[in-house]
Amino acid sequence: MTNNVETGEDLRVLLRCLGQRFECLGADAPQIDDILLRWAGVLPDEGPEPGWQGLADQLLRALDAPSVGLAEPAPLGDEPPVSSSAELRVLLLALAADFARDRAWTQDRLAQGLWAGDGGGWASGSMAQFLESWEAWLGARLGRPPASSGAPPFEPVTWASLAWQLGAARVYE
Repeated sequence: MTNNVETGEDLRVLLRCLGQRFECLGADAPQIDDILLRWAGVLPDEGPEPGWQGLADQLLRALDAPSVGLAEPAPLGDEPPVSSSAELRVLLLALAADFARDRAWTQDRLAQGLWAGDGGGWASGSMAQFLESWEAWLGARLGRPPASSGAPPFEPVTWASLAWQLGAARVYE
């Protein structure tokens, strides 16, 4: 897939295309935690703020990386603020573990014949849904000031704003 992402709107187009690709894969699509673990694996140890192009490049490298399997379930903790690629890696690993925890909780509820909707911390159960949520959240937020005083500005894309986007995509419906 070619990557010419200069703006947030360009990233939205890329996320839509990727979401459709994952939708077509159906049950064969990689899990969210596998992709997050891949992403953590391809991040540089140090580097400049990613910008829209760098963000797209990272995401595409993660998608092209070999599967690393699924994360061990663990809840999100008090992850430190993100201001570097190394700190983003810590967040990606924590998000992967949290998704695995959410998936295990949902599977356990379903195995018991219990309703599992609206109970987990993740609004998305598939990579296609996660990308759709991320794209929709960006569409709702681009061009507007941050929704809370603690949110970093979206542009230029920084490690901190990327972490904010991932956190928002995790819960956005």
